[in-house]
Amino acid sequence: MKKPARFSDERGSLSVVIIGLFVITVASLMVMSDVATVMVAKRSLAQATEAAAMRAVHTLDRDSYYTGKGTILTTPMSLINKREHSRIPIDCQQAVLDVFLELGNWSQDDTSMKRHELQGIVLTDFSCDGTSVDISTYAEVKYPFTIPFTSLKSANLTAYAGSTNQVQEGFYLFGVRLH
Repeated sequence: MKKPARFSDERGSLSVVIIGLFVITVASLMVMSDVATVMVAKRSLAQATEAAAMRAVHTLDRDSYYTGKGTILTTPMSLINKREHSRIPIDCQQAVLDVFLELGNWSQDDTSMKRHELQGIVLTDFSCDGTSVDISTYAEVKYPFTIPFTSLKSANLTAYAGSTNQVQEGFYLFGVRLH
């Protein structure tokens, strides 16, 4: 049996394999780029959420803090009795404003730590009990490339952070921690 003439010539058969491998490589690079973008944006959203929680927890409720502060013997007695220091009271109304300000800074600033792929950070949950703050955020991240064979153009990310501000152990003299 003799092969037909058109199948006996093998010239160009390698080019089909090379083109196929090139397409697979480009598609893989696009997917890896999208995954890396989402991972970096997720970390950036977590940093923004943590920064907002830390900023919120530092809003001191001065009236509660300075009422019943104690005497000069309060700190030495708490050290002798090994009693926990009380948590520092938070002004919850100012805290929520500070959270919005911090998240706005992260959404609009273009420094290297803040990702431009995040379309806008939204506060989804805010909880303040007077001594601690818990917040949840949401953001949408745009893919640099559309994933091949899909219509996905973005991913939804969420982050959660909580914080409490507490007095450090040690001896304080006129507001300065000696140890």
